[in-house]
Formats: sequence, C-alpha cells, structure tokens
Amino acid sequence: MGRPSAGLPFLCQVSFCSALCSDPLGLERRTRGGNVAQTPPRAVPQPMQISSWQQAELNAARWMRHWGYADATSRPGGPDSGIDVRATGALGQVKYQAAHVGRPELQRFVGARPYGSNAQLVFFTGSDYTSTAVAYAQEWNIALFRYHLDGSMAPVNDAARQIHRLSAPTMPKTVRSAEPARTQTFWQRNWRVFAGVCLLMAPLGSIGDEKTYTGPLALDILKFIGILLLCWSVGAFLIAARFGIRISLQARPFRATVASRAGTGPGTRAGGTRMPRSTHDRVTATAASRLNRLVAEAADLLRTGSKQHHVDRILRDRGVGFMDRGRILNEAKKRNRRP
Repeated sequence: MGRPSAGLPFLCQVSFCSALCSDPLGLERRTRGGNVAQTPPRAVPQPMQISSWQQAELNAARWMRHWGYADATSRPGGPDSGIDVRATGALGQVKYQAAHVGRPELQRFVGARPYGSNAQLVFFTGSDYTSTAVAYAQEWNIALFRYHLDGSMAPVNDAARQIHRLSAPTMPKTVRSAEPARTQTFWQRNWRVFAGVCLLMAPLGSIGDEKTYTGPLALDILKFIGILLLCWSVGAFLIAARFGIRISLQARPFRATVASRAGTGPGTRAGGTRMPRSTHDRVTATAASRLNRLVAEAADLLRTGSKQHHVDRILRDRGVGFMDRGRILNEAKKRNRRP
C-alpha cells in the first residue's frame, strides 16, 4: 500500500470548518425525513471558585459559551459600559454583591444595550432578585441567573430556564422555527394604570347622582363609602400589578411582635420596634433560606479541598458578618462529617 497523502488531514480540517460555519452552534443536525433534530450532549463547565468580581465575569462568559454563544467573551478591567459579557446575539451583565438586585439595575442594563439591537439580555448575580426586578425582567425578556460560590448556575425566571434547558443533554426533540420576541405596546403595558386611575376617580363622579343616592342621609353615606372602598381597592390592585407589587389577599388576624435593634439582646425592650408578625416571619424565612444556601456552598468548597480561611474570605466578600461566618463554617463541617 502507498503512503497516505500528507494533504489528507488538511482537507479533513477544511471540510470540518466548512460544516461548522454552516451551523455555528453545532447544535442541530436535521434528519432527512422530518424536522426532528438531535442535540448532542455538551460538557457542563467545571466547578470554579468565585471570590472576586473578575472571576464572576469570566465564569458568566464560560456559561454563555456552554449555552451556545460560542464567541462570548469577558474583559474584566475594561471600560465600564454596562455590558460585562459580549457575544453574537447576547449581552450579559454580572453583579458581585451581597445586596439583592432591584429593578433599577435591570433598567440600566436595558439602557446600555446598543440602539436597534435585538440581542438576548442575560443578567447574573450571586445574591438574589427582588419581586419588582423579576416582574421587569418578564416584561423585557431578560434572562435572570444566580451563580453560587462554586461557579454553578441556577435559572431564576422562564427566559433563563429556556436558555438553560436548551444547553442540557436531551432526547431528540422537534425543532420549531424561531418566533420573534413579542414586544408589548405602550397600551398593553400601561392599561392597568389607566383603568386604576379611572376607578380611583369614579366615586367622585357619583356624588350628586339622584338615582344612586335616594336617601335617607345615613344610607347615602354608607352607599358612598361602599362605592369608594370597592373602586379604590380594585384600582389600587391594578396599579400595583402593573409595577410588579404583590398584594397578599390572605385573611389573617393582624399580630405584632417586638423586634430588637441590632446590638441589643433579646431581653432589651427599650429599643424595640413593632412590626407585623407576617412581615417578621417572611424576613426570617428569607434569612434562613440564604443561610442554608451558604452552608451548602461552604460545605461543598471544604469537601473539595478548599482551606477554611479561604472559604471564610469568600463569605466575607459576600457581605456575611463575623458571627454568621463562624456559624456557617461550623455547620458546613458538621455536614461533611455526617455519613
């Protein structure tokens, strides 16, 4: 047999590059008889300890490449233009902070998008999002993700879950034609505000209506109060729903408790302030959930060989106090000792 041609590997490489250019993401291979495509499995990014904002941005770019944005790049230390990760068809912003991300941060992110761009907006944070931020992201189709200390990602809203789901190894699935993002008009976004304002003003227009107020005076006053309460309740609900404010309609007796100020003991009542019991329970549940999440992440880092002082520094950078860091590390070590 003759020796293989030296140009054969080069021709193979040229053929592979041509096929890759025709399908940049390498995600879909259509079958001959239908529209069923096979999504090849892609390796999930390896764990990466996040202890600085630079590492958080690099980790976000790594995950965006995993999700199919092959040219996603991050340049920590460059000019602050409001965009931390850039890719063809997507833009990302990364927050490395302990405070919750609110609606203003997402508004600035939308404003930083170039004029006329239809790129998918992806937002990353290591903390959490407020309810108004989630509602605003739903309105503008912003994908919200939360990263952990080990670099893993968790989707927060539907847009993020869709991106995360498309990157996971799946069975053959039906490929549908891409549907353009539905843009809401000004009236579709703000009809609740107009309806709410009309309802707030409606009771004033009923004053002096002889068909409604037929006497006696006491009955007319009760009618006016009823109309006022009904219209104002519905109007306030519509306006609150427009701006993403959740109103709990659960009926429960109002109870108050005494919450001590920071720095005072549980028995000190002189500096106590009264707050509703439901608000206190909600704040306590949120703090407990965040504490459990930090304990789990610290346990994973210690189990993978990280030193205790290194984990303590990561928690300190996340805004965790001295006493809380001690409790988190002790609980993490207890979890690792369990069989």
